[in-house]
Amino acid sequence: MTDKTEPLRQLSLFDGVDLFIPTLEPAPSPLLGTATPQPIEPRPVAFRPDDRGQDAIEAAPPPLRRYDDGTHRFDYVLRRASRRSIGIRIDDQGIVVSAPRWVGMGQVQAMLADKAGWVVRQHGLREQRRHAQQAARIDWRDGGRLPYLGRTLTLRLGAEGGNPALSACGSDLCLPLPADAVAQRVRDTVQAWMQREAINLFRQRATHFATRLGVEVQAIKLTSASTRWGSATACGVLRLHWRLLHFSPAIVDYVVAHEVAHLREMNHSARFWQTVDDLFPTWREARSALRHSLLPPW
Repeated sequence: MTDKTEPLRQLSLFDGVDLFIPTLEPAPSPLLGTATPQPIEPRPVAFRPDDRGQDAIEAAPPPLRRYDDGTHRFDYVLRRASRRSIGIRIDDQGIVVSAPRWVGMGQVQAMLADKAGWVVRQHGLREQRRHAQQAARIDWRDGGRLPYLGRTLTLRLGAEGGNPALSACGSDLCLPLPADAVAQRVRDTVQAWMQREAINLFRQRATHFATRLGVEVQAIKLTSASTRWGSATACGVLRLHWRLLHFSPAIVDYVVAHEVAHLREMNHSARFWQTVDDLFPTWREARSALRHSLLPPW
């Protein structure tokens, strides 16, 4: 979780699955000493008048292709690019195969035949995760549900007072907004509250772990980065993602302890992980829980 930390895996923002397959480059031409040219499939274009009444040419999206070997079946898009290997990317947009311009369809089909099982499994997992994320979407209105530090809060609009506050029983988040407040206003109010809670909690937990380790945290800043949960600098500045508060206290402690450990070891060496273990012995379980947790779409 320094600049070379593992990627944040729950943001949807955030993350596709990539697979790269090396290919054999074409043999040099005996006459020219360069790659033997292969025919390139023409790229379709669509024509339409532009705003000034002139004809404009726009690239049409690549057509979907079907792979079907009788056991595995899926649709994919083939893109030609200046590259040295065949790559498969699976994300929320579907399956994309990127191939060098000189690779023939026979080699592409052979690669798909070899990786078809993997593609189907990964695409299925991706679809399951996408549906789960949609189910976890927060409804920004009275009665909406908000994951918060291992429990679920119910949003309650119409509360009196100037600031959002937890109810006495700790199960409701009472917001000083009219009952018919628009979703954007409800979301902004909850975000501001969560960020205030996050900075307070992060300071408390960072102080706890830094005192144990004998290091000093100079500052804590909130981040909403799409690729990491936290980072640390050699001068003692920690940056932590405020939406960690959607997860359990153990996950928060793991991330904070991880970043505090970087104040001793600015790397991911064996000594670094031993430092994390000294600070937070159950870090393996918390890291696994974080990797399998879903960040609710906002």
